[in-house]
Amino acid sequence: MGKVRYFVAALVASALAIDIPAVPTWPPTGRCTDKSLTIPSWIISNYTQSGGHTTFRVDNRASETGYVGYIDCTSDGCQGNAGNDELRASIAQGEEGTVVTLSEIWTCGDTNDKVVFSASGSTSITQCIGTECTSPISYVVDGTLSLPVPLTPTQPNTPPGYYDSTCANVGEKQWSVTGVTYKNYTKSQCKKWYQPEEICLDPSNSWISKGVYLKLTVRNTAIDYALTCGFVPTYNNQLPPSPLRCTGGEFNEITLDVSLTGSPSNLGLKIEELWYCLENPSKNVNPTVIVATGNTSLPLSCSTSTGITGTADDIITTCTDPATSHVVNGYQTAKETLPAFSLTTAYPAQGGCTFDSVVSPTFYLRGLFFETKSFPANDPKSATLSRFTTGLTGPGFADYFFYEQDTAISGTGINSVYSCANFNDGQRIHWNCTYSFDPFNRILTLDKVWQCTDKNAAAP
Repeated sequence: MGKVRYFVAALVASALAIDIPAVPTWPPTGRCTDKSLTIPSWIISNYTQSGGHTTFRVDNRASETGYVGYIDCTSDGCQGNAGNDELRASIAQGEEGTVVTLSEIWTCGDTNDKVVFSASGSTSITQCIGTECTSPISYVVDGTLSLPVPLTPTQPNTPPGYYDSTCANVGEKQWSVTGVTYKNYTKSQCKKWYQPEEICLDPSNSWISKGVYLKLTVRNTAIDYALTCGFVPTYNNQLPPSPLRCTGGEFNEITLDVSLTGSPSNLGLKIEELWYCLENPSKNVNPTVIVATGNTSLPLSCSTSTGITGTADDIITTCTDPATSHVVNGYQTAKETLPAFSLTTAYPAQGGCTFDSVVSPTFYLRGLFFETKSFPANDPKSATLSRFTTGLTGPGFADYFFYEQDTAISGTGINSVYSCANFNDGQRIHWNCTYSFDPFNRILTLDKVWQCTDKNAAAP
């Protein structure tokens, strides 16, 4: 007599821990053009209001020199003391404190050609209130470029809970766990296979893969943020890994791992989570990253039933959580202090569409072919194209072919202008593209518009 195995998906805990991701860091010197197109900004430090004077230091985070100088503002305006005539500053009163506005022109020479940049931006001084005060923190002024192209590069947002006053708390009632469900199928739910585990011929035209289906929600009380973690089996992975990575893993992301042990009716749960926190923001601009872990048991209420095939080895185990929620205490396993403003500074980038378009906008042609219509021998300049095709690629758009359709949009003879606009260029907008071609001197004159989204997808 055969032996029927009751499959309960033994889940084994892992000793793996969450690693703190490395901080993406710009080099302290060099890469001026890349920096200027990605983080055109300034650091304001040593901010003081005293005796009718407002003074502060300004450092350009993108330029080759970095340091700009000290600014001294009075009721008559602001002046710099470093001999930098390209920096302008002004102050005004705002709802959150004094608003400092900066604008500057600088030049980058790290490429073959010098590139001129012009940017401006503002920030509020929130930690110096009154006529006599000194701010204990520094400030970032994110800039908007007007030269060489109008651009406001996107800067990253901080993760949830980063500014919460309790974000550094680790200890009792660290997490709450809710909505726990568990289901296990020992066999895939299909009566008739065309190709086992891939194509089911049942009338419903749908089937359920064998394996464990898991779902639970974990809320971190320190940052008041909940994440739903789940697992759905696939052909090659029928059991959840341990630990199960619910989300995250990259810098500036909350990372959550869960590990399960034991049987479905008495699961052991281990939580490990990484999150970011700005502690004491009135006196500090350095983020911290925290890793904590905790354990609890999940006594689930389980029942079994026979699956769709009706065979003895087709068992469905369904488990639900009789408790509304579970409280999990935590203890800290790692904590690091990060560089100032590292979570709100765009990550290092080299080259790309915007860089190439500013520094060296170059077009590449391939497979060029042309024919002309008949024209008088004594008037070669009257020649027009009857056939023309070439492949075109360049910064910001995909390689594509365009073809002459025997219709000029303006001009006559060799000065006729034709359209090379094409939706196959990979651009989301049908930008203008025109060309003219001198068949005798083999000169192609191209006028193409494109957009770059690598610095700001919402406002290219």
